[in-house]
Amino acid sequence: MDLTIKETYNRPFIFIPKTILWIIKQRDLEKDNDNLIGINSSIILNLTSLVESFNKELMISWIKNHMSKSEPESELEDDEMPNWDMSMGEYLLERLTDELILEIESSEWNKQLKLFTKITNEGINRIIEKETLNGMNQLFKYRNILTHGNKLSLIEWIYDNKTSERLEPNKFEGIFTFLKQQNLVSGKLKDVKSDIFELTFSNEVVDYFIKIINKYLDEVKKSFEMSIEINKTLFELKI
Repeated sequence: MDLTIKETYNRPFIFIPKTILWIIKQRDLEKDNDNLIGINSSIILNLTSLVESFNKELMISWIKNHMSKSEPESELEDDEMPNWDMSMGEYLLERLTDELILEIESSEWNKQLKLFTKITNEGINRIIEKETLNGMNQLFKYRNILTHGNKLSLIEWIYDNKTSERLEPNKFEGIFTFLKQQNLVSGKLKDVKSDIFELTFSNEVVDYFIKIINKYLDEVKKSFEMSIEINKTLFELKI
């Protein structure tokens, strides 16, 4: 009895751009600051889901495209029968490819960057520009703070009439510094201590990350030589 298995699937990057654009339209009508923080938080989570699902499909499409190019069908003589037996080399190649695809499917952002270099044999700085990569790393720090439910705290030390301060967790202080460098926030921490969420989850901050993601998509698609012929949906993806 013959068994045929077919798989039809989608990934979040296919529908998320429309979702984000719809959310932004609703956001731009909203006046309540607490609601805006929640809306922008949800956009950040959607953005990171889009990126990770895009990365997976990109790598798998790239692998399958190169595998198909490396397996030309051999021409047979008129009286020669085809050999259907798989050689050990072919078996190992297929098995290693399957294991690599499983590794890709279970990967997250940091692991995906390592897989980029593993698959292409290129340094990450040749795949993604430094400024773009820095912005993307900050975006995923945002995501981690949200998904793990971390509190955002301003810690102040006052000693001999001198005040020192920092944000906790430490990674969030790094995000705040990054946002200041991009002119997305201004002022000292002590001036915004009661509105940390409002300041760092603003429309301007989220819109900046959308621009960074579009830049990231263009750079990675170019590095992986993505084309309409290989994967039309990936090639045309943008927010």
